[in-house]
Amino acid sequence: MGAVKSSGRKLAAPSLKTGAAIGFAAFMAACATAPAPGPAAPGPGGPTAEPSPVLPPPAPPTSTAEGITPPFMASRPIVRVGLLLPFSLRPQDAAALYNAAELALFDHGNQNTLLIPRDAGSDEASASAAARALVNEDGADIIIGPVLREGVAGAGNVARGQNVPVIGFSSDRDVAGNGVYLLSFQLEDEVARIVSYAASQNIRTIALLAPSNEYGRRIESALRAEAASSGVTIVTSQLYNRTDADATAAANALAATLQPSPAQGIIIADNGGPLRAIGTALVQRGVNQSSTRFMGTSVWAGDAQREPSLAGGWYVAPDPGARTDFEARYQATFGQAPTRLSSLGYDAVALAALLSRDAGPRGFSRSAIENGEGFAGSDGLFRFRSTGAIERGLAIIEVRPNEVTILEAAPRRFPRSS
Repeated sequence: MGAVKSSGRKLAAPSLKTGAAIGFAAFMAACATAPAPGPAAPGPGGPTAEPSPVLPPPAPPTSTAEGITPPFMASRPIVRVGLLLPFSLRPQDAAALYNAAELALFDHGNQNTLLIPRDAGSDEASASAAARALVNEDGADIIIGPVLREGVAGAGNVARGQNVPVIGFSSDRDVAGNGVYLLSFQLEDEVARIVSYAASQNIRTIALLAPSNEYGRRIESALRAEAASSGVTIVTSQLYNRTDADATAAANALAATLQPSPAQGIIIADNGGPLRAIGTALVQRGVNQSSTRFMGTSVWAGDAQREPSLAGGWYVAPDPGARTDFEARYQATFGQAPTRLSSLGYDAVALAALLSRDAGPRGFSRSAIENGEGFAGSDGLFRFRSTGAIERGLAIIEVRPNEVTILEAAPRRFPRSS
């Protein structure tokens, strides 16, 4: 992330000192690990290729009045970063987020930073219980996670009462605010960006294809709100059950509806099999892409370039150049590609390291978290609003086979007035 240029504050400069991570399984068994082998501070060429030193066997953690304290950190002013991740519910996502958190810790943390993971469980009650344990037993100064909206709501209810900030990964703005922040990909901002760009290109009529679930309904609501302010008309929308067959049927129905009077744009708010099925069906039913532009949200990233029927389409996404460095670092360290959510775990821990570097836990003030200049993360520029919602700098990308073509770059700075 230090390689991303921006007027926003970089999340942290690489440090030669690293913090510590308590492994989840070991922590739940009341036995801490020593600092896990992590990459050395990156130079211009990325992580070192030298092997990590062999570490001594771990000693069990102890608890002090301040919270959990591994013996090797007993004399330090520890900053305790709680991680609430879906280890039991979504283990693959949890593992990827935890890997990314460790990578951020060893890239950007210092010797006083301690990661303390707990399982967020599957509902609001379990997340509340885990957050309570993080704050009251472990002494967490900040909580990162959970992923699900119910989990963020539960953790937030506990943490607010203790004045502990939460940086959750849900995209539902209803659970944000009053010390709870959402480091996620906000559908409403993505819709606003793509509709605004479409209007600037004289696209004034848009149709929508979206799954019949919470995601699709939020897309539809955001689209109608943004269209009204951008002078765009929503001519029709089709919501469908998220299967290839139902997506194809919805695309066929939409194409038939638009045949007498084609829309200038069609937003396809999906990815994977349904996205490919819709693109193919629309083309087969005679939708003319020279006069009707296919458009999408950030979920198109990766999938769209592999689907010929979407060639020439537009989608909105965080700065792809900023993410390239993170993906390379993660791949080199863990031997596998990161998931889409991994960068959120990385940025959250890197942000915690930056804010606490000089001031310790006092650095987690609302004014610091809500810094108006924003931060340069592994998905580009972002900042938190006072409502707890995230604002990202977003790019407009055109689909070309196996190529990312940026039509309008993500901003490098946020306007001072907004």
